[in-house]
Amino acid sequence: MRSKRNKKLKLTNQAKIIFSIIIIGIVLFSMSFRSLNIEGEEIHEIKEEENYTLKIDYPVLANATIEEEVKEFITTKKEEFLKTAESLGEITETKLDLSITYTLNSLFDYQALHVNVYTYTGGAHYIKEEKSYYFHPETGEKIDITNFLNENKLEELSNLAYYYTLKYYQDNNREYDEDWIKEGTSAKKENFTNFNFKENGLELFFVLYQVGPHSDGEIKIEIPEEKLEGIVKEEYLSIEKEPIQVTNPSKRDLSKFEGKKLLAFTFDDGPSDAPTNKLLDNLDKYDARVTFFVLGSRVNTYQNSLKRAYEMGNLIGSHTYSHLNLFKLGDYDIMKEINNTNDAIESIIGIRPDKLRAPYGNTNEHIREISNMYSILWDIDTEDWKYKDAEKIKDNIVSHAHDGAIILLHDIYMTSVEGALLAMEELKDEYAFVTIDEMIELKGVTLDKNKSYFNF
Repeated sequence: MRSKRNKKLKLTNQAKIIFSIIIIGIVLFSMSFRSLNIEGEEIHEIKEEENYTLKIDYPVLANATIEEEVKEFITTKKEEFLKTAESLGEITETKLDLSITYTLNSLFDYQALHVNVYTYTGGAHYIKEEKSYYFHPETGEKIDITNFLNENKLEELSNLAYYYTLKYYQDNNREYDEDWIKEGTSAKKENFTNFNFKENGLELFFVLYQVGPHSDGEIKIEIPEEKLEGIVKEEYLSIEKEPIQVTNPSKRDLSKFEGKKLLAFTFDDGPSDAPTNKLLDNLDKYDARVTFFVLGSRVNTYQNSLKRAYEMGNLIGSHTYSHLNLFKLGDYDIMKEINNTNDAIESIIGIRPDKLRAPYGNTNEHIREISNMYSILWDIDTEDWKYKDAEKIKDNIVSHAHDGAIILLHDIYMTSVEGALLAMEELKDEYAFVTIDEMIELKGVTLDKNKSYFNF
């Protein structure tokens, strides 16, 4: 009897070992298959190789079905890009780029997720693709423009879209092709995959080539609310948008920092939710204020974080809208990246930034001239996106700290925030932690828009 029991115990232990090996194998396979980093409610991936750069952000959604669909789309785009990068690696010196950004907004009881894919594989410009998902966050029910329309009203919406698109071209004195516009606004659901209800009507967004050539860019029109009566369901009209209340921060007494060395902690790629707010929660502990170079594509999604950062007295600057390599853009697209970001920031905090940090630090005399902003770069690169290790990030800051330094970090990573706070704890007796504007005032510097600043 004991022999059978021992045999059974032995088999059980073997089964446990086999099961453990299987689980470890699955985990390792999963890690190798998807080298993405989850931070709070987002997934981020950054790569910088000799022949390409890659930056991908997308949200973790409450509904697993929709999230899986989004992940599948993004994975496909990433694999297509990497395949192209591999095939072109030995025949071109052009540095390729993939940037995937998103916006996530509430739309009544639903959510609207817009994923923007920008691919540069050579030529005159980026190729842009946008995919939008409209869905119920709990049930995963997918919807489209017709869910907001009365029955059989798509044709009438199409007629209005055609009229207001023509009006857009005429009001802006731009040439247009009526047949192209008519086809791009015809009564097909796929022509209305990018929309948003605003306070005074329905906003429609037409992607590249939908109503005109690439040179026309993306076209956005707004159909007034009064024109939509009988077409849009009544419950989706007369939206009252609550005005955003912003308290302007009071200026700090900088005389208290006399005799201290100065450090400017700067954070790119935000705002975010948990990481940004953890940083904000702890700044007063170190009498610190920092500078945020934000992406315009994230401003509306994380407007509460942006508003809080500004009201606390932190400086808000621009990191462009989509994190594209400005060296690969024409003047029109450069200005669009900058102006769209400044518009987005101004709509939330009421001020227009005058500090710009170009993605990858890629700026030059021409970009500085047409941006008409002050170019702020850095001289301490923590490489936080690569290590994602708070201790290593802290050590990097502490070992390279010097008076007037500008430190590069990213507030989309919790490890970056934790590393910055650890560094502040270690350096607090010797240094004061100030914004770029405060640094400029304390150092008595007069900025020049024709220069880029790495430190002060």
